[in-house]
Parts: sequence; C-alpha cells; structure tokens
Amino acid sequence: MTAEKARSISRLLTRGTPGSVSGVSVSLLALALTLTCATAGCTLIEAPEPAAVDRPALDSSLPTVTVELPVPSGPDPDADGIKVATFLGDETRRFYGVGPVPEKLEVIWRTSIGSGTTGGTASSSGMVQWAGTGWTGQPALVREGGKLYLIVGGFDHNLVKIDAETGEELWAYTFDDVIKGSPTVFRMPDTGKLAVVCGSRRGFPRAMSDPSIAPVRCVDFETGKELWRLTAPPSRSYSRDADSSPIMIGDTLYVAIETGHVYAVDPSRTEERGGHRWPKILAEQLLIGDERAASHGGNRVLESSPSVIGDTIYLASGAGHVYGLDKSDLSVVWDYWIGSDLDGSPVTTSDGHILQAVEKQYIPGSGGVLKLDPRKPADEALVWFFPTGNRTFADWQGGVIGSVSVNDAYGSDRSRPALAAFTAIDGNLYVVSQDETEGTVSGPQGQAGLPTPKLVFKDGVGGGISTPIMVDDYIIQGGYGARMNVYRIDYQAEGGVPLKDRAGNQWSVGVTRVASFPAGSFESTPIVWQGRIYVGSRDGSFYCLGDPDYAPPTAPDSP
Repeated sequence: MTAEKARSISRLLTRGTPGSVSGVSVSLLALALTLTCATAGCTLIEAPEPAAVDRPALDSSLPTVTVELPVPSGPDPDADGIKVATFLGDETRRFYGVGPVPEKLEVIWRTSIGSGTTGGTASSSGMVQWAGTGWTGQPALVREGGKLYLIVGGFDHNLVKIDAETGEELWAYTFDDVIKGSPTVFRMPDTGKLAVVCGSRRGFPRAMSDPSIAPVRCVDFETGKELWRLTAPPSRSYSRDADSSPIMIGDTLYVAIETGHVYAVDPSRTEERGGHRWPKILAEQLLIGDERAASHGGNRVLESSPSVIGDTIYLASGAGHVYGLDKSDLSVVWDYWIGSDLDGSPVTTSDGHILQAVEKQYIPGSGGVLKLDPRKPADEALVWFFPTGNRTFADWQGGVIGSVSVNDAYGSDRSRPALAAFTAIDGNLYVVSQDETEGTVSGPQGQAGLPTPKLVFKDGVGGGISTPIMVDDYIIQGGYGARMNVYRIDYQAEGGVPLKDRAGNQWSVGVTRVASFPAGSFESTPIVWQGRIYVGSRDGSFYCLGDPDYAPPTAPDSP
C-alpha cells in the first residue's frame, strides 16, 4: 500500500457516523489496514485530531405556546351526560333536543305504557281510568356508557327507564297515582350520582288531609330505588298533586307542589321519618294569590314548572300571578297579576323576557300569550299580548293551557328571526314573531290598546294542551287532532312574512307541514334527538318515530 492510499483510508476513519463507515465496523477496517500495511511494509500515518468548534450557549427549553382551540357550539350530543334534564330541557325552559329532525315519520319502536285509575275532574266525577301519558309528560334523556336512556312517567302510576334504541323497559318505580308531569334528572351534590325526581297526583281516593300523601319522589337513576319523598301540607288550594317539574340550580333543588308551596331542598341531606327518607328543606314559600283570586275558590294550584333568569326563579300560579322569587330565600321580588288560571310554565327568552301562556278562565277578555319584561316593575312589564279564540272543550273555555316554545337555542340570536309557537284550545297552532308587533288588541282583563305580535303562521290541528317544540328549522306538534306533525320553517320563503333577525337582517318566513303520524291524542310534549322523535300518547303507548332508513350516529368508543 502506498502512503497516499493509507492517508485516504485514514481520512475515512475520521469522518462519518461514530463507530461505522458506510455500515462497516471501524475496528474491522483498522485491523485490515494494519495487516495490509504490515504485509506491504508501509508506515501507518495517524490522522490528526478534529479541530474544536466554538458554539454559542442555548437555553435547553423553549417558551410555552398556548393555542386556543375553537369551542363547539352547544353540548356534545355524543358525550355521556344529561341531555334533556327536565320539562322543556333546562332551567330556561327553551331547549328541546338536537337534530336532525325527521321529515318521514314511521314507528321505529313502540312500548306499552298501559293505564291506571285516578280521581275525576270537573267533567268526570268519581274514579276514572286514564291510559298512556298526559300533560306535560315530556321524557328526560340521558346518555351513559355511550347508550341513550329515557325516563318516562305514565298514567299507569309508573316511572320507567327505557332503552332509547330498543324501547326495552329497564326498571319501574310505582307511585300512588297517575303521573302527569315530566321527570327531572340531576346529579347528587355529594356523590355526583344521577337521580330522578318526579311528581304524581296525590293518591286517590285518599282524603286531602291524609298524612301519607307524598306526591314527589326521588329515585336512583341506575336502579329505580327510592331515595326520598316530599310532601306539602293542605292549603287554600284544592289540590295536593305535583305536576310541576323541579329544577336543580347549583346544589339546590327547587320543587313546586299544587298546594302552592315552593321548596328549596338539599337533595343529598335526608332524615328518616315514618319509614321513609325526607330531604332537608332550606327555604319555602306559599303562593296562593290575594283577594283578587276570590272567584277562583280553591283553584289556586301551582302546576307550572320553575324557570330561572339570573338570581330569580319564575313561577305561574293558578291564582292568576306570575311570581319572581329570590332563589336564595324564596322571597317574592316580582309579582305580575293576570287574573286567569295559569297552567303553562314561564318560558324565558335569550334576551331576558318571559312568554306566559294564559287560559281563558276568571277573566273578561281572551286567553292567549303574554310577553313580559321582568326587569321592569310589574305595572310596566307588558310587551305584547296575542289573544286566541274562545272555545269550550272538555274543562276549558279557550286560551293556551300548554307552554310556549321559542327558537332561541336554534339560531335566533345569530341568523334567524326570533319566533314563538304554541297550540291553543281554539284548535290552532300559532307561530308569531317574538320581536315585531303589528296593531293592537284588548288584553285578558279587557284593557285596550295592547301591542300584538306579527302572526307568521296558523294551522288547524284540532287544538291541544301539548307544547309544540322548535328544533333547528322545524316545529314538532301534537294535540287532540290525533297526529304528530312536523313543520319546516323556511326563512327565505317566497311570499313569506317579512321579519328581521336581531342583527337587523331581513328575512321572509314561511311554514309548511312536511310530515304527519296518526295515533291517539297527544297531551305530552315530545323531544327530538338525532333523527328520532320520542313522545307518549293517550292511546296507551310511548313512541319512537323517525325515518327507518336514517341511522342515528353512535357514540365513539372510549379510548
């Protein structure tokens, strides 16, 4: 080997990846070189040490960079949790589920609710038999472990948990009477476990003074086992039923009973009494009106469900008042007098107003719907009134018995005119503007010159006491026309009603019926969830309706 070849090999050894040269072991190359040199009699030239390179000192850590990811609008429908917590969704009473809304209605499944006995009404004395589900009768919805479950109260006296995919009944808790109201699902403050609270009629034929009457029950969501029960003493009201749906705010549960009593209770602190457990009462209030309710006799019942704006709880009373209560101690801080029997719940709007249904009873004027501004003194709070026609039907003479629905949770704050929908005893479904008025009318007490909202749509549906719901650009309505109807709202309809959204954009609004399902009469309020409509009927059944060709999304598996 020549000295030049030795230098070339030496250069190879001083560069490249430590320990190898083109994948060949350095030690093997060195051995080969030594043997070659020894054989050739040459002298091995040592390679020079590589020169040191000065480099600036660098911090070993980089500064933290925070990236704001966009937050999806609304709750995640596929995540576990309470989805529809109570009548009309939550404490605002304006959430009804998530779409898509089906435009084809077929039975996906149907389960029997059955029937039960109860006391009669003004038009039917003695014990009577009722079937299916009634007013308000809206199911609650929970997703747990990736599966959807319904909680339904029925006229068969049972509160049941149902698999929302199959209709299978998983447990039943038996009350002392028919269940008319809607259950409320909440988490226990101390354990975080899910619980269900619901009310029933008092337990006919028990006398009003019977100390065993306890129409409100709380049960475990998983098992249906009773956790506690609640009662209220007799009052000037003629009822001890519980149709109202309680609401959980923070760690406090607010419960209304038809005696006129409102309770704030700690649902996780209970005491044993008479073989049952009873929750700790933190505050209470009695709402039975004043001397202006003299014509009501004992009809001072508290049937509405409480709604919340800020620190104030609102309730409508059969004594003719819409009350505002301080949620800390239940003291009355606002009192708007209407004078009629009020069954519907105060529905709050996203801009801080209340929409209140008004029955035609004990008043010289018509029933209908009032828009109120509770930020103003009661004598200045009226914004508008929409009267409905008078009609004698069953025990009613007219007005609106159910509640009002709004589209606030589905676009009115961003890109849609604000609408309200309700079904009246006069036989019609009405859709009106929340914000725009047109002309004047007389009020419930005959007062003249009240502003009235623009009428957007009116359709003869046979009347009803069920509350229609608004999800996305749809209205879902049932009633005494013995049909569940779906209407599509077109905000760019040719020849529609001109309305502005709250950003000032102009729209042309029209409403069209796109689907209808015949069944028994519907007094209960439906919910919508991912292509399915869930609702009970007076025909004795609870229905899951939708398009059988549509596959609802399934919750992703846990990682």
